[in-house]
Amino acid sequence: MANIKNTETKTKAQSMGMHTEVLTGRTQQKFFNPDEAENFYYFGTYDVDFNKRTELDVKEMSAPDANKEIDNLMSQGYGTIVIKNPQGKHSLGVGILNKLNLIFEGSLGYFGMGSCDGPTVRINGR
Repeated sequence: MANIKNTETKTKAQSMGMHTEVLTGRTQQKFFNPDEAENFYYFGTYDVDFNKRTELDVKEMSAPDANKEIDNLMSQGYGTIVIKNPQGKHSLGVGILNKLNLIFEGSLGYFGMGSCDGPTVRINGR
């Protein structure tokens, strides 16, 4: 064996001690009760009735105004909102963190329905 050196260089993760943590004997601790799953809501959400339906024509509205009106309708308890004439407007329906049926009758522009968690969305357009 000609000049073979045993150089044990540690990786960055090993030098930080990431491979020395003992994992045996750990438990799978529960941090919440699964029966309470229906009680988790975002702050500022509304209690809506999916059978309460309304229509909103956004043809003459800007995207921020339309989004504020959607929020206003949700605060009134509407659970199904039909958006008429979106005409490819950008950023419609963004940031909704509420349970909601949202139906767009027409095409959306870029970033439509972005950053949302909760609504069921149907787009009848492109």
